[in-house]
Amino acid sequence: MKKIIVGAAMFAALAAVAPTAQAQRSGGFVFGVSGGLNVPIGDLGDSQGSGFGLMGHITGRPSSFPLAIRGDIGFLTNPGKTITPIGGGTSFSTKGVTWTTANANLIYDFEGAKDATFVPYVIGGGGIYNGTEGIGTKFGVSAGGGVKFKLSGFDAFTEARVTNIFTDGSSARMIPIMFGINFKP
Repeated sequence: MKKIIVGAAMFAALAAVAPTAQAQRSGGFVFGVSGGLNVPIGDLGDSQGSGFGLMGHITGRPSSFPLAIRGDIGFLTNPGKTITPIGGGTSFSTKGVTWTTANANLIYDFEGAKDATFVPYVIGGGGIYNGTEGIGTKFGVSAGGGVKFKLSGFDAFTEARVTNIFTDGSSARMIPIMFGINFKP
């Protein structure tokens, strides 16, 4: 519970300073922070509960290139579960898993007009995921979509990605559902 409170406080603090940071600087990159729900699916969902995630982003769009390039660093958690066998038996608890991540992604915006306030996009990429509880550092891929909302002074966004981490045995899969802000320094 303490991790959730600390994470929520960090996200709120970053969200509060983003508009000020945008007004103070000018540059060619877009920075962002996001937080939200991390839902395990598949085998990971059998032993882990839904947790939270926090991410930091930096995005750039090379001139005359239709795709944006975004780097993410993140912190994702999945708490353990208490499992009771079907038909009775002794219940047991699993330990939670914490993931630290570093990813590179490509983003394609479906921007119909330059001044559109509602911009859907698709995102996909890969990176490294370091999991606790003996998982170690593994390669993973993710793909999904989201929507950007252009606001006064910054952009807000929400996105969901299916993430597949190539662990020993079966892959670990999860769906981080994030809400965040982007600001141009």
